[in-house]
Amino acid sequence: MIYKLKGTLTSALFVMAVLLALSLVILTPMLSMIILAAVFAYVVRPIAQRLQPFLRFQSLAILVAMVVVILPLIFVVLYCIHSLIESAPALINAASAANLGNATLDSLQSSPQYLPSSLLPYLGSASGVVETVFSDVLRGVASYLVDFVQSIPNLALELFVFFAATFYLARDGDRLWSYAKMAVPQERKGFFQNLVRETDNVLKSIFYGHFLTAMLVGVISGIGFYLLGYPYALFLGILTGFTQVVPFIGHWPTYTVLALYDLFAGNYIRMVVVILLSIALSVLDMYVRPQISGRYADIHPMIFLLGFICGPLLMGLVGFIIGPLILGVAYAALLAYKNSRETMDPHENKAETEGNKT
Repeated sequence: MIYKLKGTLTSALFVMAVLLALSLVILTPMLSMIILAAVFAYVVRPIAQRLQPFLRFQSLAILVAMVVVILPLIFVVLYCIHSLIESAPALINAASAANLGNATLDSLQSSPQYLPSSLLPYLGSASGVVETVFSDVLRGVASYLVDFVQSIPNLALELFVFFAATFYLARDGDRLWSYAKMAVPQERKGFFQNLVRETDNVLKSIFYGHFLTAMLVGVISGIGFYLLGYPYALFLGILTGFTQVVPFIGHWPTYTVLALYDLFAGNYIRMVVVILLSIALSVLDMYVRPQISGRYADIHPMIFLLGFICGPLLMGLVGFIIGPLILGVAYAALLAYKNSRETMDPHENKAETEGNKT
């Protein structure tokens, strides 16, 4: 018994498992950034491979690819922060000064032929609730921005780890894969090959089918908002693209708020145009998203919904990306296991069953 225990404690697998566990503990403060870097390295690597024949050096091609992928995202984030800081105080003051609930009630009272008088008190209280919620949301955003500014030193360190990890994972990712293949037993390599294939399909489905569709909806919305004369049209387009990624929500929050704004302001023609544009985008989404996603992997919308809800609760802002991806990869693992069981030789299946019984 003692001999077996010594053999277990001194085995190479046990030592590596302990060291990997300790390494994971050390990396815990930056683990979310490393996972996010792995996601971006997955996107950066094929772009760098296309650029390398023109730039000659692999490191230079990876750096240029990182700039192409990450710099626009940084610009979008900075622009959103700037727009929120610039517009939040003005919107809060405008909502308080305009007395939205009374204005809405007065406008409805002046047009009694459209609504029964018995509904006017309820509409007045409802508009007051809308005003209160609107102000509370803006104050919450302002508080979050203050906390964000206070965490800038830690954020700078996280960004440094993110950029460095993205570069090295894009350059040396093959070495990590070779170590992983070395640790896989021969009888399990079929499962891991299926896992890699299904994971690649899931990631492509997420990037092309969902993120690309959301980007298209955001661009169309931003152009439409600009042509309709809304302030902060670019920010509203970015916000629409962000909500479009989330299943069961889509672009409707932004369009609903804008339609209510036009309703309260009395701009009925623009309200109708906004509603028609939202319906057209819904039809576009129902056609484009399944067409693109179906080429790679048909992922259930509930996976994305749980990822977008639980990811940020666990990992903060980066959870919006990491959450759906982790659940998507878990779904890919289930598909890979299912495919491995279906393609397994009947004799191997029988042997594995007998081994499990033993």
